[in-house]
Amino acid sequence: MRGQAAVEYLLIFSAVLVIFATVTFGQMINPAQDAGRDTAYLSQARFAADAIAGAINSVYSNGKGAVKSVSFPMDHNWDLQLTENTLTISLEISSGTQNVQSNLRYGFNGSIQNLSAGTYTAIVEWSSANNSLTQDNYKITINIKPVEG
Repeated sequence: MRGQAAVEYLLIFSAVLVIFATVTFGQMINPAQDAGRDTAYLSQARFAADAIAGAINSVYSNGKGAVKSVSFPMDHNWDLQLTENTLTISLEISSGTQNVQSNLRYGFNGSIQNLSAGTYTAIVEWSSANNSLTQDNYKITINIKPVEG
C-alpha cells in the first residue's frame, strides 16, 4: 500500500512539474522572440535610413541632373521624416516607438506617415521642380532642388 501511494505521489509531482515547466518555458520564449523581432525591424530601419540618406547625399554631391534609386525591405509599418539635416525612420516595436536617424548633407522638411510593410524603392532626383517627398504604392520619390550659386 505504501509503495502504491509513493508512486501516485511521484506521478502527481511529475505532472505538476511538467505543467510548471511548460508555463515557465513559454514565458521565457516569448520575450526572446519579441527581442529578436524588434532587432530585425530596427536593423531593416537602419539599412533603409542609411540607403535613402546615402542616395540623397550622392545626388546632392553629383549635382544637377543626378538621379539615384535604392531598394530596401521593411517588414513592419513605418514613418519617414526629413528635417533640415536629418532623415528619421520611426517604427513601433514592443518597447515603444523607436527612431533611427541618418545625417544628410542636404535636407528639407517633409514626411510620409503610416507606410505599410513591403519592399520599397526610393528614387532621389536633382529636380528643376521644388523639393518634394511623395509616395506611390511602394515607390518613394524625393526631389531635391538645392540653391545654385
